[in-house]
Amino acid sequence: MADELLRGTALGGRARFAAAETTSVVEKLREIHDLSPTVSAALGRVATGTLLLAATLEKLTAREPVVTVEVEGDGPAGRLVATASPAGWVRGFARNPRATAAARGDGKLDVAAVVGRNGTLTVTRDPGIGEPWRGTVPLRSGEIARDLARYLHDSEQLPSAIGLGVFVVPEGRVAHAGGWLVQLLPGVADDEAGALADRVRRLGPVTAQLRAGRGPEAWLHDLFPDGYEVLGRTPVRFECGCSRERVEKALRLLGQAEVRSLLEEARRQGEPAELRCEFCRAVYPVPPADLERLLRELESGPR
Repeated sequence: MADELLRGTALGGRARFAAAETTSVVEKLREIHDLSPTVSAALGRVATGTLLLAATLEKLTAREPVVTVEVEGDGPAGRLVATASPAGWVRGFARNPRATAAARGDGKLDVAAVVGRNGTLTVTRDPGIGEPWRGTVPLRSGEIARDLARYLHDSEQLPSAIGLGVFVVPEGRVAHAGGWLVQLLPGVADDEAGALADRVRRLGPVTAQLRAGRGPEAWLHDLFPDGYEVLGRTPVRFECGCSRERVEKALRLLGQAEVRSLLEEARRQGEPAELRCEFCRAVYPVPPADLERLLRELESGPR
């Protein structure tokens, strides 16, 4: 099954869904950041969940809408960040990519232990028009899916169910990853909501479904046996989008003191300063002459 994001409606438009297979993109994240198995599972869940949230955005202007999810737990993985677009691209990183945690009693990777059960989950929605909207909730479980569902309930007042899963084989490779999101919209009847909740419970873990060869279409059939409408199918891919121009913009945001420090270090070393993109690990050399120009511009103030 190729990585793909599906979005649509069901129950006569009284529910909306997003579902995605993300195996290849999560494996790409593992390769880029050299993630430990447990951090692969954690970041893979964050990236997949971010992609599902992004699928609920509509492109209203020429500027692309994006969603960013940041998880700041008290576990050894540290900060987990992912950004995604309804166009199907996603990127992410973990502050401590090689963090580990003992396996659970059932032998499964303990995502909550590596993420932590105390901290915050922050979602930033940038619709591409106006100012981005940012909401933060306390972490409740560290399992990511339950935390995102709680965020949607508390911050956006939408009854939601979300399933996320990443299966990592013993040698560390990501063999399966994906997830689904269902949200109830105004007008849904109590009996419809109750029946859907029962089907959600019966669906079971995402990884078990994927390992059995059942992908997003099969999940949607189980969740909405009376039918559903797919409004869009989008290939999923890793994409960073960093560039030399964005590096210079980031340097400006750091301010005079940081640019001056980088310039002094570059002069001492006799070589360009090196800035590394957190998302794709690309390194951008910035020669002293460019740092000097940036510093002069910052010191002169806005023009």
